[in-house]
Amino acid sequence: MNKTRRFHSFLPLFLLMTLVTLVACNEPEEDKLIWQRLGDFPGAARASATTFVIGDKAYVLLGRSGPRDGFLKDVWAYDIPTDTWTRMADFPGKPRVKAVAGVIDGKAYVGLGAIAAYQDSSLYRDWWQYNPTDDTWTQMADFPDKARNDLFCATVNGKIYTTMGYDGGSRCRETYCYDPITNTWSMLAKAPETYSGKAGFSLGDDFYVGTGFRGNNLVRMFKYNTVNDRWSRIENIPHGRTLGCGLSVAGKGYVLLGRFWSGTLNGGRLLNDVAEYAPVTKGWTQLKPFPGGARQNVAVFANENLGFVLMGEDDNERKADVWSFRPQ
Repeated sequence: MNKTRRFHSFLPLFLLMTLVTLVACNEPEEDKLIWQRLGDFPGAARASATTFVIGDKAYVLLGRSGPRDGFLKDVWAYDIPTDTWTRMADFPGKPRVKAVAGVIDGKAYVGLGAIAAYQDSSLYRDWWQYNPTDDTWTQMADFPDKARNDLFCATVNGKIYTTMGYDGGSRCRETYCYDPITNTWSMLAKAPETYSGKAGFSLGDDFYVGTGFRGNNLVRMFKYNTVNDRWSRIENIPHGRTLGCGLSVAGKGYVLLGRFWSGTLNGGRLLNDVAEYAPVTKGWTQLKPFPGGARQNVAVFANENLGFVLMGEDDNERKADVWSFRPQ
């Protein structure tokens, strides 16, 4: 009887301590990012656009203005110091979403992606070079494998890497490297796994990619070392998602936004969270949410000290807002 009384008197304290622990574990850290809203994008609000940065200018192109239509081929240059936009020559290929891009020696390379219902006949494998000096495009060597969409892409040490993706019939694990000097593609070690709507970033000699959806919302992340052509597993991201985005700023990687998917087009819930990866500690930190609100299929880019998050969509509309963040 006395033991029972002691147990019941201890139970409320135990439950309170458990609740406090759970809240403490799930509460984001104090804000490590300073966010600023900039001027809105002057073109058509869009989702699934492509970006690249050359010097003090970022370029935003392609994407779609409708929920599954309104495919675009316009190109805009954003002057980072003055927060101003200029319309440039249109992309010469077909309009599309989720094209990939990289910059080497002051020139950009853009291609792949998809249009319409994302079937085999609507995927692309063309590859183009953009010269900002005279605002011109030149077609380069096509991607050597099947046309595909939903690739991850990173530029590391003067070469452009692509991995994963979807070829109209299946998810792909192939990893390729593009060398702009020889205008050739080389196949490298296959990714250990492949997901839809993955996100990632590059740091040093490595790029990091993962999360996404394959049967459920995944938290697994992988690192690829470009020197040794080797894949390895890293710590899981705190929360799984699809249709998120990733970028690197000031020596750290960030994965943010997207959707916790439930298997239907607008099922599940949109996310506004931000996770930071530190390569020194090899761990993730959950930061305070993105102040622009939950969304998916956003565009991102970065310079040395600033990250930029722009446009994307929620379940009702495509967005035109532009945000920057600076790590503290």
